Amino acid sequence: MTKKERGTLLWIWLFLGLIPLFMRPLWEPDEARYAEIPREMLASADWLTPRLNHVLYFEKPPLQYWLSAVSMKAFGLHAFAARLPLALATLITLWCAWKLATRLGARQGTWAAFMAATAILAYVCAQVLTLDALFSAFQVLALVAGIEAVAARFEARPATGWTLLAFGALALAMLTKGLAAPVLVGTTLLCSLPFAWSAPRMRSALVRTLVDPLGWLLFAALAAPWFLLVERANPGHANFFFIHEHFARYTSHVHDRAGSKNPILDKFYFTAFLAVGVLPWLSACVAGLRRGLAFLRRASGPVSEGAPLHRWTVAATILGAAVPLAFYSLSGSKLPPYIHPAIVPLLALACALEKEGEEWTALARAGRELLVLGLLFLAAPFIIKDLTGPGWVLALGLAFLGMGFWGMRPRGLTGPRFMAGLGAALLLLTFSASRVAPPTKDASALIRKAPAGAQWISCGDYYQILPFLTGERVVVVAGTGELAYGRDHLDPATRGRWFQEDLDQLLPMARRLRAEDPSRPVAALIDRWAWRDLPEDQKAAFAVTARTDKNLLAVLR
Repeated sequence: MTKKERGTLLWIWLFLGLIPLFMRPLWEPDEARYAEIPREMLASADWLTPRLNHVLYFEKPPLQYWLSAVSMKAFGLHAFAARLPLALATLITLWCAWKLATRLGARQGTWAAFMAATAILAYVCAQVLTLDALFSAFQVLALVAGIEAVAARFEARPATGWTLLAFGALALAMLTKGLAAPVLVGTTLLCSLPFAWSAPRMRSALVRTLVDPLGWLLFAALAAPWFLLVERANPGHANFFFIHEHFARYTSHVHDRAGSKNPILDKFYFTAFLAVGVLPWLSACVAGLRRGLAFLRRASGPVSEGAPLHRWTVAATILGAAVPLAFYSLSGSKLPPYIHPAIVPLLALACALEKEGEEWTALARAGRELLVLGLLFLAAPFIIKDLTGPGWVLALGLAFLGMGFWGMRPRGLTGPRFMAGLGAALLLLTFSASRVAPPTKDASALIRKAPAGAQWISCGDYYQILPFLTGERVVVVAGTGELAYGRDHLDPATRGRWFQEDLDQLLPMARRLRAEDPSRPVAALIDRWAWRDLPEDQKAAFAVTARTDKNLLAVLR
């Protein structure tokens, strides 16, 4: 990497990977959940067992929780501190895009990094506190490092460093979200074996990388200890995590996350989201994929000593996008961020195998896609009648519209200017998001209107932000949801103290809290549908002090 390339990557990371993390409050439910779990780790000093609202929470492994906890220990209990691991994820992703595009022969690998930062799904995942960005970053790092390890062996160079990086990244991905990364990266490299089989040296390099004993030893040393220790401390974790959260999630609709009730549309769910997710680079990705497939179809490829390696690298990159797409399309559980790992291979292909001057054609195509995005933003306030902050949406539409026209008619347009313009439009998107988001995304405004020192009840739903903002455990009435596993592992007395599934128990629970500590008021954050179904005599016992369209704040009289 040259000094200029390094500087470009750092500027892209600073403006599109770091600064946006400071621009929004935490949103319900995911961001609040993934901030609260590390906060409880800090408060309890228990870094082994993840807990949410003080009950066992085993849906995901702990790596991102650890990173957020360390960040919050250093910078305080702030939204940006909880999100800081996303900055690491973005930095890894940018480097991987640059490295893979360079390996494929791209003249300007930094464009792949910029595209990886600005593809709409990648940009959103890099700003919203979930586990997907970090998981994807480690998974893509494992793939890219694996490709580099194979290349080093083929070229008779030392490969140990790249091999250990690949297996280490796989272990970190598993500690972030589970088995999917080893399955996907392993399947990708195994499926690439036919493209290496006819060249003995190429085949040997790939097989030796796949079975490297030192790599597998490192993987086991990094990934296994936490799973063994947490199972010893909490018997039953392995069954819940590997069976319920992996196999049942993949093979059934136990989590009620089907992409569509139509079985045919369900299978194309991720194809559609991947196409939208790479905007404004969809045309470039399609063109790159076509060039890659055409290259593989040619009988001989470039006539050179490195031809087998180049053919295999192109095939492995295509498979790096195709395998996650096929794998998740067959899953019974579907959410848009799952397809994030497929984006970097597609964008690397978009920058590779280009003819001289073709990049300006790609820029014009991106301009048309930005134009479409701009028109959609402009139309949104007229289609969605109760849209919050329509002025911000119109401003976004004009920004993307302007970038679209500029890309289509690039008078005075240079690469750095286009990067700066599109980056500014995306920063506007982040800044306006909290102004446009519905009140359900940010319940903190209601919580801050409660009396000081209140004891809290979450009713009709479990509001993830409550314990994070108050620093205390909350009572949950008729809203246990994902806390059910942890609730069921409490003793009966503790379970009854903190959880009630019957809505009629709201008032008795509130009165019990008051009896336990009469000096503190009792406040409840209540879903509006739960409030509607609450008996009138219970409603009369509360004073509603604030409300939104979705929930309300009630204080026990």
